[in-house]
Amino acid sequence: NTGMAVTIDTSDNGDLHPNNKRDVGDRLAQWALARDYGRNDLICSGPLYKGMKIEGGKIRVMFDYIGKGLIVGKKNGEEQMQEVPAEKLGCFALAITDTSKPKGLKWSWADAVIDGNTVVVSSPDIQKPVAARYACICNPTGNKLYNKEGLPASPFRTGDL
Repeated sequence: NTGMAVTIDTSDNGDLHPNNKRDVGDRLAQWALARDYGRNDLICSGPLYKGMKIEGGKIRVMFDYIGKGLIVGKKNGEEQMQEVPAEKLGCFALAITDTSKPKGLKWSWADAVIDGNTVVVSSPDIQKPVAARYACICNPTGNKLYNKEGLPASPFRTGDL
């Protein structure tokens, strides 16, 4: 009976303990209301990684908790998240197999586009991707993946790699 509030968008300076505590509290309260108090009208989480499918030189990523849909969003401090549909998603990377690298993978930043309730990740430099990841860096910046309810996607890495 625990919940998780994703807070990768609450710090402007990369501090592990951001000044913006309101969003943290609101997100935890939303989790409790939806999961424990029967508020079926609330989505309790931002998008969480569910699975992936390799499609040629691209990886399609599926999510749980998409709510009314996926969007590209930007958040500044305590301001409300703003949808920025004309801008690109940031923080996505693809990997290829490379036995000379740690864990046998070579990671490269990639392009990502929302396609319905999924995200398609690709890179002109990668022809045979084996894994994808999102926001797996300290203090990820740039446009992020959200659901339309304004909750950010959790960082993830695909596979057991």
